[in-house]
Amino acid sequence: MGNSKATSFESLRCRVKARSGQQDPGAVYLKKGQEFSTRSQKSFERTGFQNALSGMYRAAVFSASGASLTEAHLFCLLVCDRDACCDGFILTQVRGGPIICGLLSSPDVLLCHVEDWRDPSKATVNATCPGVTYDQPSQQVTLRLGGQEFESLTPLEGTRDTSSSFQQVYLWKDSDMGSRSESMGCRSVMEPRSASPPETAELFSPVDLGQVVVSGNRSLPSQQHWLFKHLFSPPQASLWCLSRCAQEPSFCQLAELRDSAPLYFTCTLYPEAQVCDDVLESSATGCRLTLPHRPSALFRKKVVLQDKVKNFYTRLPFRKLAGISTRSKVPMSGRSISSGFFECERLCDADPCCTGFGFLNVSQSKGGEVTCLTLNSLGLQTCSEETGGTWRILDCRSPDTEVRTYPFGWYQKPVAQNGAPSFCPPVVLPSLTEKVALDSWQTLGLSSVVVDPSIRDFDVAHISTAAIGDFSAARDLCLSECSRHQACQVTTLQTRPGALRCVFYADTHICTHSLQAQYCQLLLREEATYIYRKLSTPRLGFGTSVPSVTIAPHGQLLGRSQAIQVGTSWKQVDQFLGVPYAAPPLAGSRFRAPEPLNWTGSWAATKPRASCWQPGVRTPASSRVSEDCLYLNVFVPPNLAPNASVLVFFHNTMEARDGEGSLALDGSFLAATGNLIVVTAGYRVGVFGFLSSGSGEVSGNWGLLDQVAALTWVQTHIGAFGGDPGRVTMAADRGGADLAGTHLLTTGAGDSRLFRRALLMGGSVLSPAAVISQERAQQQAAALSSEIGCPTSPIQEMTSCLRQKPANVLNDAQTKLLAVSGPFHYWGPVVDGRYLREAPARALLRAPRATVDLLIGTSQDDGLISRAKAVKQFEESQGRTSSKTAFYRALQNSLGGADGDAGVLAAATWYYSLEHSADDYASFSRALENATRDYFITCPVIDLASRWAARARGNVFMYHAPQSYGHSSLELLTDVQYALGLPFHPAYEGQFTPEEKSTSLKIMQYFSNFIRSGNPNYPHEFSRKAPESAVPWPDFVPGANGENYKEFSALLPNRRGLKRADCSFWSKYIRSLKALADEAKDGLSAGNEEEDQPADAGLREDLPDPGSKSYSK
Repeated sequence: MGNSKATSFESLRCRVKARSGQQDPGAVYLKKGQEFSTRSQKSFERTGFQNALSGMYRAAVFSASGASLTEAHLFCLLVCDRDACCDGFILTQVRGGPIICGLLSSPDVLLCHVEDWRDPSKATVNATCPGVTYDQPSQQVTLRLGGQEFESLTPLEGTRDTSSSFQQVYLWKDSDMGSRSESMGCRSVMEPRSASPPETAELFSPVDLGQVVVSGNRSLPSQQHWLFKHLFSPPQASLWCLSRCAQEPSFCQLAELRDSAPLYFTCTLYPEAQVCDDVLESSATGCRLTLPHRPSALFRKKVVLQDKVKNFYTRLPFRKLAGISTRSKVPMSGRSISSGFFECERLCDADPCCTGFGFLNVSQSKGGEVTCLTLNSLGLQTCSEETGGTWRILDCRSPDTEVRTYPFGWYQKPVAQNGAPSFCPPVVLPSLTEKVALDSWQTLGLSSVVVDPSIRDFDVAHISTAAIGDFSAARDLCLSECSRHQACQVTTLQTRPGALRCVFYADTHICTHSLQAQYCQLLLREEATYIYRKLSTPRLGFGTSVPSVTIAPHGQLLGRSQAIQVGTSWKQVDQFLGVPYAAPPLAGSRFRAPEPLNWTGSWAATKPRASCWQPGVRTPASSRVSEDCLYLNVFVPPNLAPNASVLVFFHNTMEARDGEGSLALDGSFLAATGNLIVVTAGYRVGVFGFLSSGSGEVSGNWGLLDQVAALTWVQTHIGAFGGDPGRVTMAADRGGADLAGTHLLTTGAGDSRLFRRALLMGGSVLSPAAVISQERAQQQAAALSSEIGCPTSPIQEMTSCLRQKPANVLNDAQTKLLAVSGPFHYWGPVVDGRYLREAPARALLRAPRATVDLLIGTSQDDGLISRAKAVKQFEESQGRTSSKTAFYRALQNSLGGADGDAGVLAAATWYYSLEHSADDYASFSRALENATRDYFITCPVIDLASRWAARARGNVFMYHAPQSYGHSSLELLTDVQYALGLPFHPAYEGQFTPEEKSTSLKIMQYFSNFIRSGNPNYPHEFSRKAPESAVPWPDFVPGANGENYKEFSALLPNRRGLKRADCSFWSKYIRSLKALADEAKDGLSAGNEEEDQPADAGLREDLPDPGSKSYSK
């Protein structure tokens, strides 16, 4: 075997002596692997070491087939016991090879303890631990034991394992190796040892033992050695220990020498044992050197920084790290920023366990201190700098630390191929307070998602791979973060170099609707390996037969659940009907601002309440119309995403469809289709909502304040239904849109952000009659008082008298007056100097107070004559047939403006062909409807859209519904019918064709998108992904051929230049005509004398040829 000290034995047989009596002893059993305790003079202990640097003077080698390990152990024990020079022995068996018993005499160093840390990458080439190497070409094994080398060991056939199956050093406890006489003839067989250079000590510095913290729970990797005192003095032992530490450049940072036994010193090597808290500070007071026991002498290896940086460090796009494992805290305030950063990089280079560092400016409140934190783990990385939106689920408040300004921030070392060394301290993720229930999450495949890189609303967290014990722990941490935030609905996981990437999303589904089915997919910003979506869990009190919600501080709302069908899909919508948002404006509260209603207990919200009084409503036979009408209805769809968008639709209906308890305006279909909350609200109109004395005593605008009160109620309480008060869209139709549009320009609604978007259907605040003057309001109040027998002055007596009259008397009187007057005598908002401080046109000239997206449109079925249908029917019921002629005359006169300009009236009469004969009254009626629609509705709508777009006050979109011929009997016009899903309502079964239902479904999707994102093309404001089947709705952008708009016809085409010529007549020609008239008046007032002419002679000269509809200024 290439060793002269070794003797080979073919076999070894041992005999067991068992004491017995005269009889046959029977069977004898011997425990396998048992180390014998036999009678001997020497007592041997198992040291736990596997080798010695020197001391082997004789060896016996046994064939693996001829001896067992138990027998070889007994042989060694007996031989060493009989040899006075023997201080112990090494017993080893090479896997697949022979058993060797090596006798030791005066060994110098024991090494390779079984509990030592060992570098797995160097196990096959280490010459001492356990000392076995395998030569591939010769297929031979070499073993080094106690300073001796054994060659030509051939493993068993097919075996290439070069490790020992057993190797242990046994030591005579009471050895006399230190006092043994030379006369005994014992000579230690030692290989010459080179003395450790004295310079080695300069590489270390002693550690102040007062700074050491002892923790019995601290598990610290180590390497242990025994240095025998008969060969080492204390200084020599110390120098040898430090030299051994210097030979371990990566592992060893601390060296401890203990005088722990009579025979030997114990040298223990440790890696860095400093533990720091996660406080971001420049002081190292939060760092402690923690060892498993109290050392007697401890030395730390000095950190020697290289001249150059070895690694390229990547700046992490995260501002906050949690669960980090800090290696050191080094203040850098005394250095320049660049030199401090350079040193921080080299500090991480020098530490094999450093995975990155933080170069931070901490303690901002105290002026700032620059510090370097080297890290063993980058932990949980949050507050990503890559998110484009403001949506976050993770707390990013760290005002006292600057990490955003370069070069401050967190940096990652390149990920090592084999990971961090095994001696680095373990890193544990933050413990979860609650176990994640995987059955509450749905796992999705890539086929269920659509990648949309434009998504802005998402949050990101990375978990350092150094902190990941297993994938399930990291996954549970990500899912737990999402579970704790209601807004988070989707979590994706993707493995990246050095980290597991978690991306959190809100409700990002995108749906394609059809009459046959609804197909939905998730929008993700990026692909992911694992995709988890929260299973829909109904909120407490929702989704039951009697849904309920708590309205603080009042009590419990008890609603009802209604099943609806859209196409082939059935959905259950929770309805809360007749919810009060203000106290009933009765008796002394008539003609006053709305006041809160303080109710407690439970409120039955299962039936709609009465509508507000309107001109033309006849005295009701039931309670469907009342002054007690300040109520709203809330429609909540199933599986509503958290922080849902909200539509608040102001509408007063004339008649209920099917009697008491039925809904005139059902928001269930739009709520279910768009996955949003719909709120419908009534408000006071006519004399009840806008009576004004023209002074401060009775200022008016009560109807506007009703709408503000409803919007305020939504801001306060919609969160209880799952809605987001920051994502409210205000909507109204027809005359209600004229009124609601004033909130765009008033300081109260704009400053308090009662809504973010506006949906105005057939109305504009720029309509000539939208706002009335204080003088006109005073005249209307006096006329009404005279009509019902109340004094017209003083104002207090007039108001008192009007408050005492029954509501139906007031309504009949205002209807009679409106039947013979034009739109300039309607009750409406007045510039009161409080809520409405100036005229709308002037307010539009000011800088926008807030950005509000606007979707606005008109319907060809709309008109002042059709709106007055109830008034005409009321007059007919009263037998006043002559009022129709008076109404038409007043309507035609209104084309001359509020001042009744004869020239303007003549121009409008010619342009719209209003000359008529008695036998063609239908043509005149149509022409008058066209003229007044353009003047009071369509052109003001386009004008508001143009001004809103020009001032960059938000997104602007416009639509127009052409004339329809099949549903004129319905109170709601085509645009509202389609937008609220009326074609799907059971009450209208069979009245709408499949094509009309399909059109309604598409329009509901457009409107839902606008309510959710401010753009009818996109369902989310953080994404620019549109449903594939939808025809894009273009922005309202002025162009050479007019502005863009969507036409609500079968194919929903895009058009340009709505009513371009007709509106140009009003905006350009009539304006120039008025300018000429003003100049003429100025000339007459200056004393210019001109020849008398007919009143309209000058006008006739400027008018174009009646045979052509073209004209120029």
